[in-house]
Amino acid sequence: MNRMELLAPAGNKDAFYAALGAGADAIFFGTEIMNARRLADNIKLSDVAGLTRLAHLYDTKVYLTLNTVILEAEFDQAIELAATAWKDGVDAIIVQDIGLLQRLRECMPQVRLHASTQMNIHSSDGVRALADLGVARVTLARELSLSDIEVLAAVGREAGIEVEAFGHGALCVCYSGQCLFSSLVGRRSANRGMCAQPCRLPYELIDHRSEVHEVKGPYLLSPKDSCAIQYVQRLADAGVAAIKIEGRMKKPAYVAAVVGTYRNAIDSNCHPASDEAGERGRSPLQDESDFETTLTDAFNRALSSAYLTGQHGEGLMDYHRVKNETTRKAQVELTEAADKLIEEVANFKQGLDFAATIKVGQPFEVEVSDSCGNVGRYSGSPVEVARTKPLLEEEVETQLRKLGNTPYEMDALRIEIDPGVGMSFSTINKARRVALDDYEANRFFGGSPRVEASINVARNNALRDSLPTRRVKRSMNPTIIAVVSSLSAARAVLNAGANEAHLNAWHLADVGTDVGAGSEDALNMKQAAGMVPVLPRVAKNEELDTYYGIAERFGGCVASTLGQLATCAQRGIPAQAHWSLNVTNPYSVQALQKLYGPTRIWLSPELSGRQILGVSARSTADLGTAVFGLQEVMVTEQCLLEGLTDPDNPCTRNCVDCKRRARHYALRDRKGYCFPVSSDPLGRSHLYNSVPLDLSSALEELLDTGIEALRLDLETVMNTQAAKEVARMRRNLIAMAGDGEVELPRRPDLVTKGHFFRGVV
Repeated sequence: MNRMELLAPAGNKDAFYAALGAGADAIFFGTEIMNARRLADNIKLSDVAGLTRLAHLYDTKVYLTLNTVILEAEFDQAIELAATAWKDGVDAIIVQDIGLLQRLRECMPQVRLHASTQMNIHSSDGVRALADLGVARVTLARELSLSDIEVLAAVGREAGIEVEAFGHGALCVCYSGQCLFSSLVGRRSANRGMCAQPCRLPYELIDHRSEVHEVKGPYLLSPKDSCAIQYVQRLADAGVAAIKIEGRMKKPAYVAAVVGTYRNAIDSNCHPASDEAGERGRSPLQDESDFETTLTDAFNRALSSAYLTGQHGEGLMDYHRVKNETTRKAQVELTEAADKLIEEVANFKQGLDFAATIKVGQPFEVEVSDSCGNVGRYSGSPVEVARTKPLLEEEVETQLRKLGNTPYEMDALRIEIDPGVGMSFSTINKARRVALDDYEANRFFGGSPRVEASINVARNNALRDSLPTRRVKRSMNPTIIAVVSSLSAARAVLNAGANEAHLNAWHLADVGTDVGAGSEDALNMKQAAGMVPVLPRVAKNEELDTYYGIAERFGGCVASTLGQLATCAQRGIPAQAHWSLNVTNPYSVQALQKLYGPTRIWLSPELSGRQILGVSARSTADLGTAVFGLQEVMVTEQCLLEGLTDPDNPCTRNCVDCKRRARHYALRDRKGYCFPVSSDPLGRSHLYNSVPLDLSSALEELLDTGIEALRLDLETVMNTQAAKEVARMRRNLIAMAGDGEVELPRRPDLVTKGHFFRGVV
């Protein structure tokens, strides 16, 4: 039977101790930099070696989160952090950035890599793509159902990659946490671990007339916490390698209670008491007969089986932010139990037997061993007769017992010593340290001690130098792309001078076929020249064949996920790389070019102008960025319009013909900003920024970065004529800016320049 790993969070040392004591099989944590929970206390890099050693003594693995997007200036630091953590004993490193992933594979092939959930892996092609890159495990998107997970686990077994599923804790409403909401409204980037959680705030739902509609509750973006306690058996049977608990921002008492509850549930459901799981013992935190009570007491947010069982609407969303009626008494039980665990683990000592042989003419030897047969040895130079004061047995014992702040204590001690031998105390201390290091190498790493992860300086510099360096020139005739939401709008922007019109692939499903030939929007392939299908950012297995067929028919597409890009490369479909792939550095550009050969790479909208210039100067790819429009800040599996209280138009789950979708809605926040909402034919919602990006006044600076394609995001411009006018105006403006002939307009405060001048935190 599959041994499913229980993976626990640790936002600080006490939470780490709590997770260990409660029975975690593995613990994930970040250091002070480059992790997706930078607002947590986090673990100091100087503490990693000690905590990792302690975890390994509990037979628990340790994973370092290095799972933010990486800027070029941070790459050396990121590589150094990975190397140091690997030397200190971590069992895997969790990454998001494709450039960092590829560079770690080249620099340190021995390092085990896990793909973060931020890589948005929710289909078979994504799992296979990461397996091909040598990734050991992929953390699947949280929006998957049990049946989805079962399929992807089977794909993973076939491809030779483990899959990890989300089990318990807070949910990002945005797909895979790929969110720009916090970034665009407050500069705090979720992709860099600084999310301000605007999704947890109240909103009104208004229509295009500013009429406020009745909703089921004001917290329209706030899901309940996910809870998979009833499904651990099914996940284990599916072959899921690990079930993950979220909570690096939570208190140690939460970590202890939730980890202990899942430990008991996994051992009860998945493993008989006689197997190795039973031998670990059960957490003392709770009565195993009432798992859900403890989980409810652990945190005061409502629980749901969420996407695992296809929950939606009120089954998934916490519209009123209902607080659990957790009693103070229950919290004090939980806290006291956690404190006890923390103290016990923090003071844990592994008993070891020591043996020393100090005989004249023979090598000085020290051996340490535990009750399980793990051994470490030191063998030194032959022992000599003392020249002055002879070494006494009690002095040897005193030095061997100097275990300091290590997690070891001496049990039995055997010393064989000849009278009159001579030896320095420093030699004995060295022998003790070497024997312990050898013990750890044998017990934890199969006899091969971790060394500095062999970053060969010359090779590292060669990798850096392998990036092209070019003198950036102003783009005189950039390609203009308009992203629109209908065929009529696509025709309009192309007629207005746009070079390409990008629109979601489902809009193009019937183009070039006989279906709907009599409709107003019916087109043949010749009429659709210049239109490029965008494969959706969220596209599960059952949807993808249709989308790839559309891409083949049109002779190209924009691929929105790594799996889509890999599949297009395999099928010979020219593909552009969508901005949601979060390319923020030239190493990611180089990796995508080398692996998949995209025809154009759209850079992350979180880059500043200076950073765009830096990427452009170190790459030869055709690069693009947004210049105008309302930017999409999130995609949600949950249809936000389900929050409507509308008896006349109830939600029927028939998304294609939904009457609610016929109206235009927006979420209005407490400051009066309105964020447009649209729902697609598959019931997923798309949320857009409240203020349009407009870099008209910065076009000269933008063109000076060498960027070769500029994008107009016009999906929320529903009026075809308006889309046409915007495209024409921007086309003319960009042409004039390229020639440097006119003074560019200064826009009023109702627009934003995004991150072009300010960057992100």
